[in-house]
Amino acid sequence: MIEDYLKSCPVCNADVFDDLKGFESKNLCKCKVCSFVFDKRKPTDEELHEHYKVYAYSALKPISPETIKSYYRLLDEFEQYRDTGNILDIGCGQGDFLVEAKKRGWNVFGVEYSEAAVELCKSRDIEMRQGIISKDVFADICFDVITSFEVIEHINTPKEMMEAVSEKLNKDGLFYCTTPNFNALLRYLEKDSFKMIVYPEHISFYTKKSLRFLGNVHQFKALKVLTTGIDIGRLKAVLKPKQKDITMSTQEMRVSNENIRDLVGSNRFMGLIKGIINFFLTLFGKGDTLKIYWVKNKERVKGSKRC
Repeated sequence: MIEDYLKSCPVCNADVFDDLKGFESKNLCKCKVCSFVFDKRKPTDEELHEHYKVYAYSALKPISPETIKSYYRLLDEFEQYRDTGNILDIGCGQGDFLVEAKKRGWNVFGVEYSEAAVELCKSRDIEMRQGIISKDVFADICFDVITSFEVIEHINTPKEMMEAVSEKLNKDGLFYCTTPNFNALLRYLEKDSFKMIVYPEHISFYTKKSLRFLGNVHQFKALKVLTTGIDIGRLKAVLKPKQKDITMSTQEMRVSNENIRDLVGSNRFMGLIKGIINFFLTLFGKGDTLKIYWVKNKERVKGSKRC
């Protein structure tokens, strides 16, 4: 099979980028203009199908109580943006977040690549579209809030995604996006064994700087950028290298992390410690997960838009 490679940066279109030192074996490169890090390979349809077929959506998977609480906290924050009551989740999986939003009176809509996931979400009374987000999805509907949980790292066409979000978002709406943080403490400790580098699943790697740049290019203003969380199991494995290395899929890592979150969430003292740790992780930009709150930059958006 002849591999195909990107000819320009997916974020800024610059054609000046170098192999990322220490990550050459992973085919990662870094843009000299916007500092975006990406896998220069372009996955084929066959590679994507082979990889994602393990994400079965034949039946609902359990969700942790702490994850549901995190959805409640987010929905509390989103209330100030409610106007039409429409909310869209890009890459909504089995629809857990939208189910909770529906309980709060939101009109819920989702987009998913997997046909099985679409059918599962429809069975949960969620208005769905299959495929990728585009300007034509839900053509006659605008949204107060659009969310994207751990999706943008899976694509090498972030410009198209941002353009679609801008088109579909109400002028006073919010775009909330999360993605793994390439400046995370664990990346410096794990080096080229960084667990978030999973081709062809994760092909785009963001930092605070490159994520802000992406939004700025598309006339979005960042209200808040957080970097929170640290995988305790992986941290222990790095600090105690003599222990047997256990390779986990990203799905297995999510389950493990949810179990830890439930344990911490049920203990008030541990919750306080978690808050302090997250404060410093955000202060120094070293948390595992990037969370950004975007609104349209009204000073830069010119002309009239449908939404």
